[in-house]
Amino acid sequence: MALTFADRHYTFAAKRLAVKVNSWKLLPLIFFLGAGVSAHAGEKRRGGPDIQEAQLPADFGIDLQLGLNSRSMYMRGSPELVGTPLNAVGNEVFSDLIQSAPIASLGLPFPWRLTLIDNDVVNAASTAGGQIYVDGAMARLMGGNRGLWAAVLSHEIAHTALRHQVRTYLQGLIIYQQLAYWRSRSANGDSAASWVALGLAVGGPILLSKLGRNQEHEADIQGMMLMARSGYHPDFVFALHHLMQTKTGDQSKIAAFFSGHPRWATRDQRSNRAYLDALAEYNHLWPDSSSSVGGSPPAVAFLEKPQAYENKRGKSADLSVPLYCRNADGPVTLFVSFTHKNLPVSSGSEVYRDSMGNLLVREQIDCPESDDAPAVLISIPSTAVAARQRKLKGHITVLGPNGEPIAASQSFDVRFPKP
Repeated sequence: MALTFADRHYTFAAKRLAVKVNSWKLLPLIFFLGAGVSAHAGEKRRGGPDIQEAQLPADFGIDLQLGLNSRSMYMRGSPELVGTPLNAVGNEVFSDLIQSAPIASLGLPFPWRLTLIDNDVVNAASTAGGQIYVDGAMARLMGGNRGLWAAVLSHEIAHTALRHQVRTYLQGLIIYQQLAYWRSRSANGDSAASWVALGLAVGGPILLSKLGRNQEHEADIQGMMLMARSGYHPDFVFALHHLMQTKTGDQSKIAAFFSGHPRWATRDQRSNRAYLDALAEYNHLWPDSSSSVGGSPPAVAFLEKPQAYENKRGKSADLSVPLYCRNADGPVTLFVSFTHKNLPVSSGSEVYRDSMGNLLVREQIDCPESDDAPAVLISIPSTAVAARQRKLKGHITVLGPNGEPIAASQSFDVRFPKP
């Protein structure tokens, strides 16, 4: 997303605020101040600010200028990656998407361009005016998988086509200008204006973060439909979400509140609401998925937070794993790893350890296809762990039939009884 002075200012402020909010004691103050912005907005007689919703201009000059101004910021001094197989597959998918009817019919005067950045960052971004960036580590993570490229690029194309960057810039500018106005009134002796300015300084970043999350949701939905109409199965969106979660983890709910990006779990839930519409469109256009440009749909697993139970009678830790899959044409493998105080846990059992001697449970199953299927049950004997390490943290990774990671769990508490 393109940032200029106004929204860079608020992005920085939001990050500083998110750090401070690690203390729950600050939350009442933050919500009070945020509410104060809204309250003052409706009280013009008392001189409060009217926080207007930014309106998009009819012409696209600002889009092109923001896209041009943002390039150096996104490149961050790194060279452009060119002439590789990754460029080839990325450009092919990019061309499919921007030439499809949903985008071509908009008649956007953008010089569409995909840039791969030669770095080690796992990210992708878009700026106004049709400029899309994929960082090097993200490109390598997707490799030659056209469906994953479509999931990434359709999302970023949707951001640009919907002019999200322009709206964010203009909204940030409105807040910045109002903040400057109320600070000026405060400096001239208006004591009430000081509180309004404080409310804007704290509430402004929160409002922009909420706008960002809403835009991410909109880009997810529109991007999924763009994929479907271009010949890429919508399940590649979930495959991408889960792959990213296995590589980067997920943020907490409180961190997501102050972030412009929702949690991966939240994106799954929201995208699932639009999934049926996109799937119907895809099946209508591509009744034989193997003949579509994206090929057959990927295996995807949906894994909720596991629960562990201390089975004293059976002398084991019993795990209940809510799990179901789509498009899995063979067994999937669950890998359960453990930590104690953030360090791997050793095991003296040959059955329950990896090549490094750490506790690891492998369970191969036929993944159920129904979302209301009974949870998968895994029992681990107490003899698998040392006596001094009974309270552990567990984490589950699911590998698909071809050995690719298709889901990862949140960490969960596991307690082993005495053997």
